[in-house]
Amino acid sequence: MKKIKVVMFAKAHNAFCDYAEALLKTVLKEDEFLSFRGVVGDEFSYDINEYQADYVISFVSPWIISKSVLDSAQKAAINFHPGSPDYPGTGCYNFALYENSKVYGVTVHHMKEKVDSGDIVMTSYFDIMPYDTVETLKLKSMNHLLYLFEKVLANICAGEDLPVSEEKWQRKPFTRKEMYELFEIDPLKHDEEEVARRIRAATYPSCPGAYIVVNGERQYLPFEKREPIVG
Repeated sequence: MKKIKVVMFAKAHNAFCDYAEALLKTVLKEDEFLSFRGVVGDEFSYDINEYQADYVISFVSPWIISKSVLDSAQKAAINFHPGSPDYPGTGCYNFALYENSKVYGVTVHHMKEKVDSGDIVMTSYFDIMPYDTVETLKLKSMNHLLYLFEKVLANICAGEDLPVSEEKWQRKPFTRKEMYELFEIDPLKHDEEEVARRIRAATYPSCPGAYIVVNGERQYLPFEKREPIVG
């Protein structure tokens, strides 16, 4: 196999990211890849442009990859997004559950400076069950992301071009602000069904979710204080 250089950005303390990194170690030599792991809020201060990677991969990255890093990729810069083309941006699990979507999926796409807007490489879909929560939807999504990661890695190692999907993004990316607005419950405006939908969309272990604003301050509903299955 021709020498290939890969840079991967991924979340720390995440078993699925551990597995993705382990796959890279299995098929690439130590000097053929760099792996950067972190958590949301970490500052990224490394200059990797001179590394001249063939592929820059974002796999559940806590960072938004800078344009200079994207441009440094010799062949492609791709992102593994835990949502289908119907759900770009932040809060993809939450909005899918709120909208009572019956089908969900994950997406591999080329990265542009604007998040979740590049051409789509491939997708993988599955059904959303009535009992699904944000936690179970995330667990299913991560399994499907690993499935696509293996497929993409096989393409890369074989020296083949990445697939080209005919699918397109269906809306502009959701923002974090929109996600938090979704979590707000207004007893004066929302009926029982709407409240239930918002609670379902907001609930995730160890994280405050749905809230009511009282005297200008958020009062969060009780939430389960345990570690989630997927970090």
